[in-house]
Amino acid sequence: MEHGQDWRASRLLGNENWTLRRGEQVTLRAAQAEDGAAVRGMVEGLSRESRYFRFLTGGRVADEVVEALVAPGARGMALVVTAPAADGGAEAVVANGQFVVTGHGTAEFAVVVADAWQGQGLGRRVIGRLLQLAQAAGMRRMRGDVLSENRRMLAILRDLGFSCRRNPEDSFLHEATLAFGTAGADTVTRLPAGWFGAR
Repeated sequence: MEHGQDWRASRLLGNENWTLRRGEQVTLRAAQAEDGAAVRGMVEGLSRESRYFRFLTGGRVADEVVEALVAPGARGMALVVTAPAADGGAEAVVANGQFVVTGHGTAEFAVVVADAWQGQGLGRRVIGRLLQLAQAAGMRRMRGDVLSENRRMLAILRDLGFSCRRNPEDSFLHEATLAFGTAGADTVTRLPAGWFGAR
């Protein structure tokens, strides 16, 4: 099992092939150590705005931060979405999602999607899969911090059942929380088998 990823969650995750709205084929799978270079390439290719929304910086993202995108620590999970390279070379990472366990049954998540692949439902699908995996790992809730100006992500999270409120300690952030066992979390758990396929 790679990077200490929880076995109960890992055994639920095989490769999933999706057809996106534009017709492209992508694959969701567990992140591996060898994905580090491809993930760094995706991060380096992000627009300044996308980089700021995800990493709170418009500059270069530190190596240890990028490494953590594929190695989330004990009981955490990391996912990548890959697409075939246009030139027939190695597959490219076009999205990444992860959660780390912060104690008290809480999974803290984050997601990033390459600019050219935004608007295809990838962020929503990755978050939905992370929710399922966190529940399988025995977590009681999932939470994340989102920049208050990132209205698209806040709308996605509310639609998935998260409660989003302004962080009382930082007005630039919203805290998004979903307790498992709530209506939103149960909806994610009961997704039909083909939900992660073409939509």
